Amino acid sequence: MGTGLLFTNLGGERRFASIVAKRLETLGALTQGDRRAGPSLSAYNYDSNYGKKSLTMLYKAVMEQSDLPVMPPGCSPEKSDSIREYLMKAKAALVSVGIIRDSALGSGKDSGKITGRIVESDMNDVGRFLNRLLGLPPDIQNRLFEFFVSILDILVHDARKEGQFDSGIVDIKGNHIELKEPPKTVYMDPTSGASTVLFTFTIDRGITWEGANKLLDQNQESGLPCSSGGFYESRREWMGKRHFLLAFECSSAGSGMLKVFRPAVGEALREMPLEELQSKYRKVSSLEKAQKGWQEEYEISSKQCSAYYFASQCMHGPKCKHGRFCTVGRRLQEVSVLGGLILPVWGTIEKALTKQVHQRHTRLRVVRVETTEERQRVVGLLIPNAAVTSVLQGLDGEV
Repeated sequence: MGTGLLFTNLGGERRFASIVAKRLETLGALTQGDRRAGPSLSAYNYDSNYGKKSLTMLYKAVMEQSDLPVMPPGCSPEKSDSIREYLMKAKAALVSVGIIRDSALGSGKDSGKITGRIVESDMNDVGRFLNRLLGLPPDIQNRLFEFFVSILDILVHDARKEGQFDSGIVDIKGNHIELKEPPKTVYMDPTSGASTVLFTFTIDRGITWEGANKLLDQNQESGLPCSSGGFYESRREWMGKRHFLLAFECSSAGSGMLKVFRPAVGEALREMPLEELQSKYRKVSSLEKAQKGWQEEYEISSKQCSAYYFASQCMHGPKCKHGRFCTVGRRLQEVSVLGGLILPVWGTIEKALTKQVHQRHTRLRVVRVETTEERQRVVGLLIPNAAVTSVLQGLDGEV
């Protein structure tokens, strides 16, 4: 039986298709054990890493903070007035739905121009963008959505061309990954006999100085833009110390987004806009200084975590609201993944997660983990450490 998604041509309604597509892709990956499994629904899944990056580029273009990544719909390079008119209408539309805040009309040479700001949390919130589009008249709603999709198409095409396209299942990475204990069967279906298995991994996320230099060399050899690439030091101290990171361009599309790597936690899940990087960090001109700072941070994270993993503090300090479950800045991390039979117990897992106090502990993500030495690969649901006990209690009640 085929899969169909029915919706009108209004841009905002694609939000509903995006939600359905994301869930179906997730189910496909879980049932067939691979990120490429399931129907090809990525064309409707806008709330992906590529979608988030596209939205950031759209907002920066509309706010005239960067060059246009693509020509907006209905505009042409030969008719600059059409571009100005589009940007004016786009700004007015985003002001009307509350995405652009603190708006004002310019005067003098900027007469008629709309100024304002978009808060950082909105810059890559695709769900909110699509939801707010529904409050706009059809014409500008569709033109904004077409602009977004055009940018997305360019980024996806670029990723496919470079062999780096990813459908959204998260790869959990680390310098060293191993099973902490043998896998544990936590549920068995009485009819089929299929089982749900809990895998507990210990992950060393740190990157040595030599490893960081190798990453930078590989990036420079790839031919990608490298003017912003290099080692950076935080402008402000955090808990009495300055922190170091490695950053470099991750695309030839000129997105202004950089991959970020830190000594203690490795590659960041979120790519960082160049503007944000330069506001929080400064480039280190002395390689010796970068090496000293990197190695110190790497070694300290090892001493803090190796013997006292659960007792050690995260980067937020002893008053962190997430307590021992916060992993920010921790080099050693314990990760719990449910594999095997998932679909019949999906509702039980979701119900257990809704009982969590913090929003970050209620999210379900499909991940892939591969151990370093045995090369054992597991695809399953990542269960937040704070929710493991609750989830296991729920599954125990299913027996």
